[in-house]
Amino acid sequence: MTFVLPYALLNPRPFHLPDLSHTLGAYGAYVLAGLLPTVYIVWTTARRRVLNPFALFLLAGALSGALVSFLKLDGVAFALKDAMHSALLVLACLVSLALRRPLFEFLFYGVVAPDTQARAQLLASALARPAVRRALGAATLLVALKGVLLGLASYVVALRLVTLPFGVPGFNAQVAHAHAITFPLALGLDLLFYGGAALLTLQATRRLTGGRAWPWQQGFWEELARLSAPSGTPAAPSAPARARPRPNR
Repeated sequence: MTFVLPYALLNPRPFHLPDLSHTLGAYGAYVLAGLLPTVYIVWTTARRRVLNPFALFLLAGALSGALVSFLKLDGVAFALKDAMHSALLVLACLVSLALRRPLFEFLFYGVVAPDTQARAQLLASALARPAVRRALGAATLLVALKGVLLGLASYVVALRLVTLPFGVPGFNAQVAHAHAITFPLALGLDLLFYGGAALLTLQATRRLTGGRAWPWQQGFWEELARLSAPSGTPAAPSAPARARPRPNR
């Protein structure tokens, strides 16, 4: 929905599909191909009813992509437009680091997904520790580096492949070919850099528990509760203990 269908709309000939540019015009087909991925992402997010910081981040990227699809650009301007999303990501990372609120801190809440307010407070307390703050900063730099690499790649590919003026026959097909290169590249960079950023933060958070539990394992939240408890004060149990029945003798 986010790649194959837009590609087929922009370049229908290999798929033996009708060319919608004959009815919608080249501009209409181009805008439709840009809007469909956004509509799909918004619909799936609403259907799953999951609105964490990571989901909001994906929605913001999808909406910005839909907005720029209305611009009639070609040549250098189109190449710059194709790299705009990555440039905004880098800017957001740098601003968040300057404000000492690393962007990956918000994304990490979506990775760990605390399911109660008490657990969200425990996670916030853990992420405020100096070692974890350093890991969050390094993770945010990794995300920014991913944005730089993808932005440069998108700019170069669009500049070399999309050479026709906007609206002429063949322009949409050239756009489709450029996206056929940058889309899998973006997936690979996301997997590598977001995965590395998550691993850095997960390892730093796990060290707070003495390396005994990952966030998805039993005991992680209890360990964070012990860490947050005042010195010498036992942490409150996560669930009331049940008395064991005495065996009959």
